[in-house]
Amino acid sequence: MSEQARPYRENLFQWIWQQLEFDCQNLSTVCGKELSIADPGKLNHAGGPDFLGAHIVANGLHWHGSVEIHKTSADWHAHNHGKDKNFDSVILHVVFQDNAKIPATTSDGSTPMVLVLKPYLHKSLNHLLSLKQTDGLPCGGSVAFINQDAFNKQIEEAHKEYFEYKVKELLQEYNPSLRMSQAWREMLIIQVYKTLGIPANRLQMGEFAKWLLGKNYQANTADEFVEFAYARAFSEKSEAGITIHWNHSGMRPASRPRKRVGQAAAWHYAISRLSFKKFLNEPEQAWQDILSAVPAGKVPGKSRMQIIKNTVYFPAVYLLGDILQSESLKTEAFSRWQKASQIVPEEVRKPFKKAGFELSGLNKKLGLAHQYKRYCLQRNCHRCKVFKSSIGS
Repeated sequence: MSEQARPYRENLFQWIWQQLEFDCQNLSTVCGKELSIADPGKLNHAGGPDFLGAHIVANGLHWHGSVEIHKTSADWHAHNHGKDKNFDSVILHVVFQDNAKIPATTSDGSTPMVLVLKPYLHKSLNHLLSLKQTDGLPCGGSVAFINQDAFNKQIEEAHKEYFEYKVKELLQEYNPSLRMSQAWREMLIIQVYKTLGIPANRLQMGEFAKWLLGKNYQANTADEFVEFAYARAFSEKSEAGITIHWNHSGMRPASRPRKRVGQAAAWHYAISRLSFKKFLNEPEQAWQDILSAVPAGKVPGKSRMQIIKNTVYFPAVYLLGDILQSESLKTEAFSRWQKASQIVPEEVRKPFKKAGFELSGLNKKLGLAHQYKRYCLQRNCHRCKVFKSSIGS
């Protein structure tokens, strides 16, 4: 989806309802009933209506039931709620805009009342929601509402969150059926392959890494293992046992599959040969030992090396500490992550600069990329300190 077409997610409007971030006085439903909110209800994380156990008062009558939230009233029919008995308890349909030609009805024939939020939103929040999103940054263009201090705190929060995100990502590759040391080592190897496969061959590299690990090929040298990997990765013969559909187009020579497979295989060999006790007792030295064992021609560029160390190795060491309940190992890994710096790509920095944010000291924090990818582009504004600060201005 293009950046211009990315809509706000419904969870933002759920947050607005849950926090009552609108003028709750003089509310009126589409059908003209005076409305007050005694209890917005409890957010439902399972299937069915968004909020359960709500209590509203319409024209003096008390209603208890569920509330469903949508960006537009037409979404009720688009989501087929009228055919789902789980939505028969809905007493109020809360929307940002009313565009339905046919009223919302439940499967039992009831017609929930409709509240349009847009007229009741506070000016700053309405302004932010109404902005044209041309840069992929929801608050882009709203310089008058920007709070730099809130932005700095949000990036620090996103930086920590990104570390947790990478730890969870690693955990997905951890195979608990294996011996712990083997499972951790294989997890690390797979993630190195996937990281070297970015941007176009991440999944292919992960698939190939798992296949290669399953072969348990014992080589005498790194070069021998690399040749084995080459022969299997790019062979068209059926005896290779695997067919990988590599993406060869639109990338720099340094990122092409053959180059990256060779680098990943060399790292694979070095990691598999290093003593597990070294990772456990001297993780920083273990990293240096891996670098020393990888042939000079198979070492990635400086930027990719930093990415592997910051987003794969440090989180892997932290996860090892978590598995072994070693607070010292976890502390060391997270501390090194906090001190690490890496230039964030210009395509990530540009939208923030255009919005009026000062990036001095933040352009080397990976939290900035996490903020852009998983807050701004995914419209998770309700979780963002900048957004909350803006609507409170």
